[in-house]
Amino acid sequence: KKNLIMSLRDNGIITERQYVGKTLDEATKFAEEGGFEVRIVEVDGQSKMLTMDAKSDRINFRVGGGLITAAFGG
Repeated sequence: KKNLIMSLRDNGIITERQYVGKTLDEATKFAEEGGFEVRIVEVDGQSKMLTMDAKSDRINFRVGGGLITAAFGG
């Protein structure tokens, strides 16, 4: 079985600037192509209800005006 982290783009290191400014669709496609799962944590300042689990293969997005304003792991 292949190591999860090694199967992720950039060995699982999430670089926010790769996502900020993209549309949600563009950012989701880019993340998923890199092996990540996507979770929306906030839309236009409204926080979403979330589980408390942390996953090394998940990127959390904050979305404002249809564009990604923040991207971080967990």
